[in-house]
Amino acid sequence: MTKEHEQSERLTQDVLYPAHADRTESAEFRKNKRLLVKQLDVPCWICGSRENREVHHLFEWSLFPALDTDKMLDTLHAFDPYGYTHKMGDQPIETPDDIRNLLVLCGHHEVGGVPVPGGHHRGVNLGVHEITLPIWLSLRAVKPGVEITRAIGHAQNEDKKLRSTNQS
Repeated sequence: MTKEHEQSERLTQDVLYPAHADRTESAEFRKNKRLLVKQLDVPCWICGSRENREVHHLFEWSLFPALDTDKMLDTLHAFDPYGYTHKMGDQPIETPDDIRNLLVLCGHHEVGGVPVPGGHHRGVNLGVHEITLPIWLSLRAVKPGVEITRAIGHAQNEDKKLRSTNQS
């Protein structure tokens, strides 16, 4: 058995985004967000928090024009966190704001009492937009009190920077 160790990796992505309309919050997105967050009170899919909830597109909104919706649907049948894909069967996906493509995540999180702005959505070393899928999914299953990313260290360093700036 190997002992605990840290592995640091730097991820670089080169993504070719197709031409797309400017991002706006569509009526369908607002309706689905209201259903998930306000009516159904769905918590953050990773940590269960009901604070500062945001709604994430599983398949990126800006990539939608380049995606095959049949392949999206096939994937969403396998990853169906709220059961909507099962309920809706093979009804075509016509927009990235389809409820089957949405996941509720926290937009702010605390780890060991240290705030991590962006939480499991956009947080550094914590959010789905910031770390690889295998590590992000592991955050959902990590044992209490165990840290598997440097989210705390990053947040503490940011706090130190802010304190030193405010003291000058």
